[in-house]
Amino acid sequence: MNLIDDILLPGSLWFIMFSMGLSLTLHDFGRIFANRRALLAGSASMLVIPPVIGIGIAVLFAPTQPLAVGFVLLATCPGGMLSNLMTDFSKGDLALSLSMSVGVSFIYIFIVPLYAYAALQFFMGFSGPVEVPLGGFVWKVFSITLVPVTLGLIFAHFQAGAAAWLRGKLKLIATVVLVSAFVIILIDQIDVLRQNFWVLFWMTLGANLIVLALAFGVTRLSHLNPRETSAICIEHMIRQEGTAIYIAVAIAGSREMSLPMIMNTPVALVICIVLVLAMRNYVNRHSATEQSA
Repeated sequence: MNLIDDILLPGSLWFIMFSMGLSLTLHDFGRIFANRRALLAGSASMLVIPPVIGIGIAVLFAPTQPLAVGFVLLATCPGGMLSNLMTDFSKGDLALSLSMSVGVSFIYIFIVPLYAYAALQFFMGFSGPVEVPLGGFVWKVFSITLVPVTLGLIFAHFQAGAAAWLRGKLKLIATVVLVSAFVIILIDQIDVLRQNFWVLFWMTLGANLIVLALAFGVTRLSHLNPRETSAICIEHMIRQEGTAIYIAVAIAGSREMSLPMIMNTPVALVICIVLVLAMRNYVNRHSATEQSA
């Protein structure tokens, strides 16, 4: 099983992050400042609402300490790149979605290790020195996120043709390996999942619905248009569970901690599909109203 923890899981995630870097250009980072009001509202919401709700639910309802830590890791991991595709399907603001994905993920690279380290100390009862020093902990997360994304960006800058040919194939292979690792972890932890299935289901469902409601409220208070609203709400639903699972399994050494992330993947995806259909209709109706005015 060390093959999963030490090679397949971090290796597949590394290559997925590298392939994401292949999709980026330096121009993409300039987009972060193109729409400041919507970007600031959405980013501030992403940085505050999911962690606060997730930590609160973990403290109140998590049945075990490892599952509580896992739920904090889930709540504090950044939005996933699938949100860009979902935003496009909903006819939302794709540039805003991409800007949030890049900008918020970059910020989270620096703060997720701190959240994770604090959760391990609070829930697992660590006091004093821990097995993984903070510096090493931060570096392990950086090495699986920032480093491959940066290398992918550099490669794409100098070898655009090769990057375009490589990124889809590389992401597909790495995703298949990553999903296979998820399945093996799930089978390994099936007894724990059976014991806590409904608690985890209601925790993830409740967290997603509360976060979505609050995110929508932020867009209303900020007077954002339907396309911007769609991008921000979808960004709150799609998480980078792979990063959180890597922290739980490969760094913290607990497969049980990964179960909230595995549970969240189908729950959040179903909610997001319903959201995409609703927002697509919302955007269409708003566009029709503008054209007839």
